Amino acid sequence: MKAINGSSAILAAAMALCTQTASAQGTPPAAPAATAAPAAKPVPGATADYQAGYDAGYKAAMEALKASAMPATAAAPTSAQAAAVAPTAVAVAAPAPGANNEPKDWWNHSALLYRQLDPAWRHHAELQFSATGLNGNDTGHALRGTGKLFSRSNRWTNELVASIDKRKIVQAGGAVNQRDYKMLQESLRYDITSNLYGSAGFIIERDDVNFIDRRDTVLAGFGYYLFDTPTMRLNAFVGLGKLDETYLAPVPSLVGISSRDSGLLYFYQTFDWQLSQNWTLQQGFRQIRDLDESGRYVLASSGPTPYTAAEFVKRYRNVSNVSLNYQLSPRSVLSFGVESRYDSNPWPDVRPRDTVRRISVNLLY
Repeated sequence: MKAINGSSAILAAAMALCTQTASAQGTPPAAPAATAAPAAKPVPGATADYQAGYDAGYKAAMEALKASAMPATAAAPTSAQAAAVAPTAVAVAAPAPGANNEPKDWWNHSALLYRQLDPAWRHHAELQFSATGLNGNDTGHALRGTGKLFSRSNRWTNELVASIDKRKIVQAGGAVNQRDYKMLQESLRYDITSNLYGSAGFIIERDDVNFIDRRDTVLAGFGYYLFDTPTMRLNAFVGLGKLDETYLAPVPSLVGISSRDSGLLYFYQTFDWQLSQNWTLQQGFRQIRDLDESGRYVLASSGPTPYTAAEFVKRYRNVSNVSLNYQLSPRSVLSFGVESRYDSNPWPDVRPRDTVRRISVNLLY
């Protein structure tokens, strides 16, 4: 309504200008050649000079009226003006769900869940020093040192673990013996989805307790996060592989074999729970089941060796552990844990179960 009233006022003023222009000198100004305004109506009884002045004033009035209605009839802006006022389209990738809530132990979680994929390698390292109490085949104490290195780029996560146990054993007769356990593990994981991943790797072990000079295990399979949140995670993995074992000197002389190999079915499960800002509960279970049979040895009544295979069975080994961890500082963790190992087909005179109680200090980098 205000625009209409303004246009009417301008029109009235312009018409007055027509009259003033026509009567002032009687000579009309030259009209622009490109003016598209309609021609003025003839004024009855007017002289030629008056009519010409009136026409010029009418054209000026039309131009003024057009200028007042510019919002409705404005010319299209130039490209420079359009660029100055048009919103700029910026391509911003949507952040991954929970990108601001990535857990501190990112290496234990899927690369697709908490942040955008990054081709740059990122790393995490740990050093763990443990004092353990032994119960089972060995009675005594052991010191364990473990180093871990995790590296990630895009969907790939690599894990390298090296561990060594130095065990000081007190035997039943009072003699002191030292037995070592050494392990090197390499695995490479590829996250297919935020829950599903594929993994392959190898494990090299030396286990003096079980008279194993060297055990080589290669395996590959698939894992799945049943749930994965910043405070709670449940993971399961199943794979197929192959192992080769060579034995220390007592084994060939006792049972008559120096090595063996077998296909295997490998399963492990882990559960992590962030109880509070500083306390974490961790639980794990692993089973390695042979697909080929091995001998169950008993004392021989006669023969070239003291023991003979009474039957052949498919052996399996279980490892269970639980630990309670307290974060001393951003780069150090104190851990209290218990680990149990079970062998369904141990050597003669070797107990099937070992239990380890452990106090550890972890240094994080």
